[in-house]
Amino acid sequence: VAQYNRESFNLEQVDVLRGGASMLFGRGSGGVINQVSKVPLRTDRGSVSATVGSDSYARVTADLNRVLTENLSLRLNLMKTDAGSTRDVVESRREGIAPTLAWRITPNDEFVIGYYYVKTDNTLDYGVPYYNFAPLDVPANRFYGTGSDFERNRTEMLTARYTHRFGPDTGIRTVLRAAQYERDLWGVAPRLNAQSLATTGGILTPDTLLNRQRQARGGEESTLTSQTDFTTKLHAAGMRHEILAGLELLKEKAGRWSYNAITNAVAPATTVGNPNPDDPLPAGYGNRIRNQQVDYDGTSVGLYAQDMVEVLPGWKVLAGVRHDRLDADYTNGAKVDYNENSWRAGILKQPDPFTTYYLSYGDTFNPTADLYQFSTATAVFPAERSRTIELGAKWDLVDAGLSLRAAIYRATKTWERNTDIDSAGTAQLLSSRRHTDGVEFEVSGAITQAWQVFAGLALMRAEVDDPAPNSNPNYVGLRPRNTPPYTFNLWTTYRVAPGWRVGGGVDAKGFRYAYGATGTGTTPIQPNVVPRFYRVDLMAAYEQPRWAMRLNFLNLQDKRYYDSVYDSGGHVVPAIGRTVLLTGEYKF
Repeated sequence: VAQYNRESFNLEQVDVLRGGASMLFGRGSGGVINQVSKVPLRTDRGSVSATVGSDSYARVTADLNRVLTENLSLRLNLMKTDAGSTRDVVESRREGIAPTLAWRITPNDEFVIGYYYVKTDNTLDYGVPYYNFAPLDVPANRFYGTGSDFERNRTEMLTARYTHRFGPDTGIRTVLRAAQYERDLWGVAPRLNAQSLATTGGILTPDTLLNRQRQARGGEESTLTSQTDFTTKLHAAGMRHEILAGLELLKEKAGRWSYNAITNAVAPATTVGNPNPDDPLPAGYGNRIRNQQVDYDGTSVGLYAQDMVEVLPGWKVLAGVRHDRLDADYTNGAKVDYNENSWRAGILKQPDPFTTYYLSYGDTFNPTADLYQFSTATAVFPAERSRTIELGAKWDLVDAGLSLRAAIYRATKTWERNTDIDSAGTAQLLSSRRHTDGVEFEVSGAITQAWQVFAGLALMRAEVDDPAPNSNPNYVGLRPRNTPPYTFNLWTTYRVAPGWRVGGGVDAKGFRYAYGATGTGTTPIQPNVVPRFYRVDLMAAYEQPRWAMRLNFLNLQDKRYYDSVYDSGGHVVPAIGRTVLLTGEYKF
C-alpha cells in the first residue's frame, strides 16, 4: 500500500492481472500489476547495458549472476540514471542496487534472500493549470515551477523466501519482507490568478499572472509482511482439484505531514507567456517545519483458500474466499476496524487445449487506511468495494503461436475514495456508487516466425450512479474522472534479415474528465476535459548472441498529450515529447 517510484532494472517480467483480485492479494487489489523480481540462476552469466538519448538522457545497468558453490548462487543488479526531460528544467536522477542470494538446501528446499534499494531525486513538476475547462494551451515544454522544486524518494526492501516441495504437485512457500519507504517534496503548482484574468475580462494573454501554490509534504512508512501459500493438486470425489490456501500478516507504521515555510515565504507569481524558473525567491523560502502530521499504526490478517475443480472433462469450476481483518489507529482520532470478505468464482469450458471460454466474478476492497486518506471523515463509511463480472474467450492458434482474447464485463464500485493527493482534503469520498461496462479485444504472439504483434482495444462506458453523501446530485450520470471511453495499444516487430529487427507501435486514449470541487450545492457541473491523443513509437535493432544495439524513437510526431490528470487542485502534466534513445548491450 506504500507509495513509491517503481523501477524496472531488477524485474524479470511484469504480469497484468485484470479485475477484482482481493481474494489473492488482499486490500486495494482492483487489478494487479505483478512485478516478478530477478532471482539467481544456476549458471554464470552477465550483461551490461548503456543508453544515451536526447535531453541529456543517460542510463547504465548491470545484471551479474555467479554460481558460488554447487547449491549457492548470487545475482546482483545495478542501475544509475541521469536524465533531463522534454519539459524545460525538469530532471530526474535515480540509482539502485539489488543483490539476491539463492541457496538450494536440498532438491526440494530453497531459500532466497534479497535486498532492494532505490533512491530518486526528481524535479517536482505540476504541469499546467486548466483554463476554460481544458488544459492551458501552451507549448508542452513550458515549466511554471521554480528551479528549487524537488521530490525525493528512498525505498528499501529486505525479502526472504523459503520454498519446500513435498512432491511434484504439492508445495509450501513463505515470504517475509521488511520495507521502509520515505518521500519528501517541496514545490509549486501553477494556478491562474483570478484578479489578473478579471482585468482582461477573462481573456488569457501572455502577461496573465500565474500564482505558484506551495506543494510541500512528506511521508514515511515501514511495513513487516509475512505470506505463506500452500498449493496442491489431487483427486477427490472423482474430480481433479487444484487448491491454494494461505495466510498473510501485515504490520504497518506510517506518518504523513505537510510543510510550512518558517517565515511563511511564498514563491513569486510568474506569467503565462514568460515563466522564469530562476525568479529570486524570498528569504527563508524552503526553510520548513512539519505541521498537520498524522501517524498511522495498523495490523492486518488475511486468510484465504481457493479450489479449481474439473467437474467434467473440459469443464472447470473456480471458487475462492478470503477474509481480511484490519485494525488501525490514527493520531488525528480516526480508528479503522474492518472485517471484509473477498470472493472469486468462475466457470471455464475448455473444449480442447487451445480454446477457453469463461465466466468469472471477483471483488476488491480498499479501506480508508491507504495513502493520504488519513481522515476521520471517511473512517465512518464502509470500505470501498469493486465488483467485476466478466464473460470472455481465449484462443491459442498453435501453428502461428498467436493468442486471441475477447471479453465483456461490468465493474461496479461503491464508496469510492479519492486518491488525488491535492484534493483529498476537500473531497475524500467521490461517489457512493459508479459502474463501468466494457469490451476488450487482444492479440498477442507470432503471426509468422519473423512477425510478432501485441495489440489491445478496450471500450468503456462509465457512469456515476449515486453521488457521495452531501455532494452535488448533478454528478449523477456523468462519466467518472480520469476514465476514457477507449484505450488502444499496438506494438509489432518484424525480423527483416538475420540479426535485424524493426518495429513500431501506437498508444491511444480517449478524452478524460477532471472535476473541480463539486461542493454540496445543486449547480450544474462542468468538467475539465483532457483531450484524446495517439502517440507513435518506432524502433530498430541489430542483435547478436553476445551483443546488441537498439534505437528507439518515442512520440515520433511530438504529440502534446497529458500523462497525469488531477482534480480540483487544477492541473495536468504533459507527457514525454519526441525522444530518441540509443542502447548498447553486451552479454558475457
